[in-house]
Amino acid sequence: MPKNIIVIGTLDTKGQEIAFVRDLIADRGHQPVVIDTGIQGEPAIEPAISRGEVAAAAETSIEALLAAGDKNRAISAMASGVTAIAAALHAEGKLDGVIALGGVQGTVIGTAAMRTLPVGVPKVMVSAVANGQTTFGPFVGTKDVAIIHSVADILGLNIITRQVLAEAAGAVIGMAELALGPQSTERPTVAMTMAGVTTACVMRARQLFEAWGYEVIAFHCNGAGAKAMEELADAGQLQGILDLSPHDIGGYLRDGLMQASPDRLEAVSRRGVPIVFVPGGIDFILFGPLQSVAPEMLERSYVIHNPIHTHVRANHAEMREAGRFVGERLRPTTGPAAVMIPRRGFSQLNIEGGPLYDPEADHGFIEGLTAAGAGQLAIAELDMHINEPAFAEAVSTKLRSLMET
Repeated sequence: MPKNIIVIGTLDTKGQEIAFVRDLIADRGHQPVVIDTGIQGEPAIEPAISRGEVAAAAETSIEALLAAGDKNRAISAMASGVTAIAAALHAEGKLDGVIALGGVQGTVIGTAAMRTLPVGVPKVMVSAVANGQTTFGPFVGTKDVAIIHSVADILGLNIITRQVLAEAAGAVIGMAELALGPQSTERPTVAMTMAGVTTACVMRARQLFEAWGYEVIAFHCNGAGAKAMEELADAGQLQGILDLSPHDIGGYLRDGLMQASPDRLEAVSRRGVPIVFVPGGIDFILFGPLQSVAPEMLERSYVIHNPIHTHVRANHAEMREAGRFVGERLRPTTGPAAVMIPRRGFSQLNIEGGPLYDPEADHGFIEGLTAAGAGQLAIAELDMHINEPAFAEAVSTKLRSLMET
């Protein structure tokens, strides 16, 4: 069955390249829908949806944007317009995939539309800024956006851009042809956070919940994972959360890599989603390669986790701050909540005899919890390590009881 694939780009500067992608999609038997997001020069090809229609969807006009002479305003307006159009097409069943191409401006506009579409809708961005020298996490957000580095700038067709654009067209076509469509389950859904240093615990917990008849979704502790998890919670799609690896909270508080958003845990409390919180991975700070770590941090215990990541032990004060952060956000929850603490270590390397073992520093987390007035929360200390099967069984059983009471 032919798929409707929208193609987003500025036809005044990228018309030739967009035509190339459009024709590749059509040649495969699908329906390309070109949307023009340019505002200055004349479009090189005829779009299916004009720049005027895009501006109108943002409640403005091309003439008004040109008269204002504000590039940032123009980009924001066209991003808003194409987002509204994409959402409407999807709601009408007329959007099976989306591809966009461009530099910074094109990437901002194209991915704005992509981030509003549900997970499972194919999304491919060919971008000149998708490389290791540029932060492009904001373009992806919490959605399944595939970004392909254009290698050469997108300015005409040549031996590089033809190949990259063909790869991108093939990607979105293949995704659209294989798309499963909206997924649903009759089983109650439990979300978990995970990290490499807590994987053993998460895997055992997953086994238990699946055996009990639950759908399980694991989210990495990279910051975006928890945000995606809490978006699902806010939308009422989760029946419980086992926050086993909230390492991103420590990253946020200590300016490490993989940081949580400032509103971490707020949606969970507001919605009253049953939660069991475990301070897995809060016990260390994630930095980049060893040579990038500040000398004073290397006076602490640390581990070279891999060539690009260094784990530095969090001290007592930092652990206390993390406990206060968690307590302040879980204290007002409208649903059942528990905090369960493994006394013998919060992560793989934080174990007796391990390089990051420091039970006195770990105790700072409990001190912070109580200082935040979290006394009404069910707080339990277990004489176990986080990765012991018995600990996974204890926290899983607790969450199940909170959900089923």
